[in-house]
Amino acid sequence: MSEALARVKADLGKDAVILHTRTIQSGGVLGVGAKSQIEIVATRDAHVTPAPKPRSAVAGVLQTARAQVDAATLRMEPPSGRSASEPAASTIRAEVEEIRTMVGQILRETRAGQTPQLPAELIDYYTGLISQDVSAELARQMLERISKKLNLSGGGLRSGDERIRSELRACLSEMLPPVAPIKLTTGAKPTVVALVGPTGVGKTTTVAKLAAVMKLRERRRVGLITMDTYRIGAVEQLRTYAQILDVPLISVMTPMEMKTAVARMSDRDLILIDTAGRSQRDDERIGELKKMLDAAEPDQVHLVLSTTGREETMRQAVERFTPVGAGHLVFTKLDEAVGLGVMLNVLHTVKLKLSYLTSGQAVPDDIESGSAARVAELILQGLPRVAAAPVVPAAQAAALQSAGRAVR
Repeated sequence: MSEALARVKADLGKDAVILHTRTIQSGGVLGVGAKSQIEIVATRDAHVTPAPKPRSAVAGVLQTARAQVDAATLRMEPPSGRSASEPAASTIRAEVEEIRTMVGQILRETRAGQTPQLPAELIDYYTGLISQDVSAELARQMLERISKKLNLSGGGLRSGDERIRSELRACLSEMLPPVAPIKLTTGAKPTVVALVGPTGVGKTTTVAKLAAVMKLRERRRVGLITMDTYRIGAVEQLRTYAQILDVPLISVMTPMEMKTAVARMSDRDLILIDTAGRSQRDDERIGELKKMLDAAEPDQVHLVLSTTGREETMRQAVERFTPVGAGHLVFTKLDEAVGLGVMLNVLHTVKLKLSYLTSGQAVPDDIESGSAARVAELILQGLPRVAAAPVVPAAQAAALQSAGRAVR
């Protein structure tokens, strides 16, 4: 250790900061004849910010794994005159596989006593589902079911096997309700649909997208009613869309005005009502919203929720907006969400039907019917597709080695 510290001071100066030290074994056969080596990670930067405390045991495991990958990179300098590309790539592959196995083992140990142990083939899928914000309980249920169906306890499959992915897609789809988009009623009476929800979830843009789809693609006669007179520019925004689509727009502020507006649009096939955002904690405002909707007598009320929000906030919104008639769910801002598993968590426990998914601001392109298969595929995008350890190209391996020498 003293010799190693002397080399650190010689290379980086007497003010070098020691970040990490450990003793490693190299060479030998089955541990016989192995030599002990001292590994020190150091820096010249005296203002190094300590790594943040992991939020969970799993996060700690992943943090340790990343640190070991960095340390492995620093050890890759080959003997003088020897090509670095092939040995470096081989070393990286071996290190990554070793770390992956370690993460799997520690993850199983960490969760021992909380959930049944999962086969090694499913560890990557479990961590992938968690990273997509799928609840630990739902992830466990699905993977246990897959393990039994494919008899993974007997081995024979790898984590990237397409059969595992196919079964997981089926499990996800079964846990989601069937799609329930707007269905127009028959007869002379127009179908009235209201969109409700918290502030800032994208209700006005969603109304514009639905109006465009129904008018331009379905060739329906559409009318718009807005209650959003609180937000600055909200009426003007919807009026701009209405003018482009050539559909009528009426702004209302009282239940009587709402009833009159619906009557004036009796010649329409579809009437879309844009409501003002209401906090799920504001009982007075939600009460006002209910009175307005009672006057409109909508055929469907769609609750709009942003996938960028917290799951608990979404559940509170469902609880508070269900009494005003919400029976459908629209999830927005999928392009901004960190994990899309929150949709599964919410839909699996509430009795609302999934109607639409939106992403982006483009009207009418960034909206689609919220089928269970589509939601399942979106969640699966964050999961592993192949089982083999990643192969690092020779050029990248050489670049990693050069970076390691520069740091050391």
